[in-house]
Amino acid sequence: MSIQAYPDFLKLLNTALIDADADQDETTTGQYAAKLSGDARDRLQSQIQTLIQKDALPLEAIGTESNRWFGSDDEARTWLQTLAKGFGEAGANNDSDLVVKDSNGAVLVEGDSVSVIKDLKVKGGSSDLKRGTIVRKIHLTSDPELVECRVDGSTLVLRTEFLKKSN
Repeated sequence: MSIQAYPDFLKLLNTALIDADADQDETTTGQYAAKLSGDARDRLQSQIQTLIQKDALPLEAIGTESNRWFGSDDEARTWLQTLAKGFGEAGANNDSDLVVKDSNGAVLVEGDSVSVIKDLKVKGGSSDLKRGTIVRKIHLTSDPELVECRVDGSTLVLRTEFLKKSN
């Protein structure tokens, strides 16, 4: 079985854990999981549990993808169990989750599409972001007034007061 069969787990490894301190993996996983929608969080948790229980664990692939090295399958399973503990933290934070709203008060969630309601100057960029530009697949941050997104290959952080949710 290939590690590619666990896309949500791969995304966790490639976004949250790739440059993270190994001692903070449980906390980092909890913070990452807290930002996910309920379905995505459940899928990721299920994939981690499946990897913990599998006999043929893709040890080398997990180590390579996460920038961690394990001496044995037991060591890798222990690390995966540490990640699974992070979901307890995510569940505890779920009640106090930040609610991110656009300029009209509509709730924004991870992966939404938004449109820009005002021309914005992009610092360090060669062009401005024009009114009406549609931005797809936003990423929520820990600040309810900011979202991350990619526009024309550049990662930008935009204030929600200049965005409205698109259909």
